Amino acid sequence: MIRQTDNENRGTCHRLVLMARFFVVLFSLLSGLARAAPYTPHSDDQILARLSPAEQAVGQAAPIHSEADAIRNARQWIDTARSREDARFLGYAQAVLSPYLSSSQSAPVQLLQAEIEQYQHAFPQARLRLTQLLNKRPDEGQAWLMLANLDRIQGRFDTARQSCQRAATSLPPTTVIICLASIQSMTGQLEQAWSTLLRLEDNQQLSLQRSERQWLYTLLAEMAIQQGLNSEAHSYLERALQPSPNDPYLRYLQSDLWLSEGAHADVISSLQSWQDRDNALLRLAVAAKRSQHPDASRWREAYRSRLQDSQRAGRSIHHREQARFLLSVMDQPQQALQAAQANWQEQRELSDLRILLASAVKENDPQTLQGARDFMDKNNLRDVMAQQWTKEEQR
Repeated sequence: MIRQTDNENRGTCHRLVLMARFFVVLFSLLSGLARAAPYTPHSDDQILARLSPAEQAVGQAAPIHSEADAIRNARQWIDTARSREDARFLGYAQAVLSPYLSSSQSAPVQLLQAEIEQYQHAFPQARLRLTQLLNKRPDEGQAWLMLANLDRIQGRFDTARQSCQRAATSLPPTTVIICLASIQSMTGQLEQAWSTLLRLEDNQQLSLQRSERQWLYTLLAEMAIQQGLNSEAHSYLERALQPSPNDPYLRYLQSDLWLSEGAHADVISSLQSWQDRDNALLRLAVAAKRSQHPDASRWREAYRSRLQDSQRAGRSIHHREQARFLLSVMDQPQQALQAAQANWQEQRELSDLRILLASAVKENDPQTLQGARDFMDKNNLRDVMAQQWTKEEQR
């Protein structure tokens, strides 16, 4: 929620929703990068990618004559990267910001660059940039909020809580309350966080911005899933999706809930038109395998081909998604565990914990299982899905 214009708020807000998100997270999704040798086209005429008409239209950006132009264009590119799940557009955002990064003390410029770095999982660079900004401008609430998110997704809950509190100097109380609730849900105060957010939702006198309300509904959906309250989770997901029906993070969260319930047809119906997106294709492959859908092998091979293409081209591999594919589609628990362990070194959200536990149980790795249980015990973390895997391991 970069507090400038509503349009500028959308990208970073989405990543903070993930605080269990609206910042990507969606601000995304994604760590433990694996790289192969750079891919060299066979000739100058070789087509590497085709832009849709919509993408071509987005590419016709206005000329950059000032820092304000750069901020506006970068915001557009980042929003496009998030909505289309296409990191190529982040390069355009960086290109328009780069002339102003070293000379400008502008908080919007530094915050946008930190957002790009967080999306790319360049966590140390994003953390350093935010810290330097806060040393000069300690009342920059959005920077504290982004720093809280970085700490939260990496399991540094004490410092994340402190950053949420520091944001109170310039951000609305509701924003701080939601930020703190997202930490409480991971640190033994799930019921308290749930009650707090329910009271916020019921308070008719509060005037929440649209992005804040969507963040609120997303967190309530995630907390409902933590508690095994699937009906409530579906209800809150529908409310969160109303203003943004094509929000990728929310669509995937909804699909994952359906997958946990065995509603494979709903997943396929929801995501079949999104086959050009890797995260959608992964879920289609999982749903198709479980339901013996006629397109199961096609979607499996399509996703595997994309992984191979990314490795050849030197693009980032998202280890969490890779682990899920290897475990749930390819039945390769050993390789899945390796990917999940690499991911755990960078990210420690609930989805990271769940795939780590699932892989460790299938591979029968007691050391990894103990480490995951220690993390849960240390933080008094309650999660129905994670607890199911720990019970499975004890059988």
